Order: sequence, then structure tokens, then C-alpha cells
Amino acid sequence: MKKNLVIFGILLFMISAGLAQSKKELLLRLNERDDEIQSLKGELAASKQEAAKYKAEMEAVNFQMEELKTTNASLLQNLTNFTELSNKKTENISKSLETLRNKENQLKKINDALTNTDSTTLALLTTFKNSLGSEVKTGLSNGAVTVILENLFLFKDVDRNYQVVPEAMPILEKIAAVLKKQPDLKIIVETNSNALEFKDQKLKDNWDLSSLQAASVVRVLTDTYGVAPQLLQSVGKSEYGFSGIETTTRIRIQPPYEKFYSTIREMMK
Repeated sequence: MKKNLVIFGILLFMISAGLAQSKKELLLRLNERDDEIQSLKGELAASKQEAAKYKAEMEAVNFQMEELKTTNASLLQNLTNFTELSNKKTENISKSLETLRNKENQLKKINDALTNTDSTTLALLTTFKNSLGSEVKTGLSNGAVTVILENLFLFKDVDRNYQVVPEAMPILEKIAAVLKKQPDLKIIVETNSNALEFKDQKLKDNWDLSSLQAASVVRVLTDTYGVAPQLLQSVGKSEYGFSGIETTTRIRIQPPYEKFYSTIREMMK
């Protein structure tokens, strides 16, 4: 009986020792597992931090990409606008160049027309000088050929007479011969007078006298020598007409400026 108790005691001790050893090993394993869990928690936290970092970086990258897309879209729009503006400017420049070319052509036509008119005037002046020689003063005044005749030569009695005297007819015949060769001229006969008194009651004043004298010259040119009446005008300028004390009759012959002005008007339409 005593022996059995000893054996039971030994078995119980052995079991207790085994249990103690197992508990110790279990606790050791639990501690190891707890260390592993803490380590895993640390790794997980680090992974989360790393993931958050990567996420922030990705969000920054996405934001930059969106900004780049917006910038690129803006650049593309600006480029499109610039291209359209450049095309418009090119078109405007082309139109401006075309307008300048047209203006240059217009100016050339105007210059050619003016040159032709000036050439006609100079040719007419030369014809008059050749025809009249040094007997009569001939020159240019305000673009017109001007023939100057002394009233003393035309009328003798300059204070009262308004009929051309026979001695002056040959000169007027020469003038008429030149005028008839130019059927489109504009001819103005201007006469001034400075009489101090009028014994003939038919004459009221110098306006009256100079007008009658100018009309007398026109009648000689038209009625006697055949210059077309529609080409001539007579102007009486009294004592206020010309500078100087000598009274004169001036025949102003202008080239056909109407044709020149008509050309200009057509080009300006």
C-alpha cells in the first residue's frame, strides 16, 4: 500500500513537472507570438504610413497631371487663337497690299492724266509763242496759257471805246487760228478798265466798260474768225481786276480739265 502511494506520488510529481514544463513552454510561445504580433503591428503601421505616403504622392502626381492637361488645353487654345489671328493678319496684310497696289495704280493714272494735261498746256503755249512771236506777251498763269493784249492796242481810246480797232484784228486772227485747232479748250476773255469819267451816257462805270470791251473781243473771235462760241466766256473786271495802272485784256486758255476731273471721279468710285 505504501509502495503504491509512493508510485502515485512519483507519477503525480512527474505529471506536475510535465504540466509546469508545458505551461512554461506555452507561456514562452505566447510571448513569442505576442512579440510577433507587435512586430507585425509595427510593420503594418509602417506599411500604412508608406501607403499613405504613396497615396499622397499619387494624388500630387494626379493633381499635377490635371494641371498639365489644363495647361496643355489652354496652350492648344492659345495656339489655335494665335493661328486664327495670324491667318486674319495675313489676310488683312494681303488686303492692305492689294489696296496699296490699287492706290498706286490710281495714282499712276492720275499722274499720267496730269502729265498729259500739262503736256497739252505746254504744247499750246509753244504753239502760241510760235504763232505770235514777240508781238504779244504769252505765258503760264495758274495752269492756263495766258495771252496779254494792251487795251490801248485793242481799243485805242481806252476811256470810252469798246470796239476792237482794225489794227488789232490780225493778232486776234492768229490767236483764233490756234484756238480753232483745239476744240475742247476753255477760253476766258478778261478785261479791266480804269476810266476816271464817262462822257458817253451809255457807259455807267468801269464795270460796264470792261464788260463791253471783253465781249467785243469775244465777238471778233467767234463772229469774225469762227471760234466756237460755247468755248468762250467774257469777264469785265473794272478797275479792280489786275495789278498795275495799265489796262489789259487777258485771254486765258485752259486745257480740258473736265476730262481730267472725270477720270479722277471715275477712279474714286
